[in-house]
Amino acid sequence: MDRVSAVVCSTDLARSQDFYENKVGLQLSPETIPNHLLFETGAGTSVLVYGRPSSNKADHTQVRFWSRDIAADVTALVDRGVVFDELDMGTIKTVDHIATTPIGKSAWFRDPDGNTLALFQPA
Repeated sequence: MDRVSAVVCSTDLARSQDFYENKVGLQLSPETIPNHLLFETGAGTSVLVYGRPSSNKADHTQVRFWSRDIAADVTALVDRGVVFDELDMGTIKTVDHIATTPIGKSAWFRDPDGNTLALFQPA
């Protein structure tokens, strides 16, 4: 295996393309095929969004973007219109959109289909 893709589904590929390009800042790959959007994310990894008539009902993080400076990345995404989930679950509470845990810092947001995406900066 030489490549890894996180895969999420979309009920509206045009809306998803706008979100992933203009809000998240990813670039559509020339390898994109019909009914799919492929975004290269570096080091042989990618995010693949495929068209589907009904959305996925997953209730967990489906794509994690690793960050070296989560505060700067959160600020950049907020500036592009991304809305972050705010959590207060006792041991996990966001402050300025970021939760700090023993393993690192995380910030969660959703794409237009409700797929949960996260930024993660290891401790």
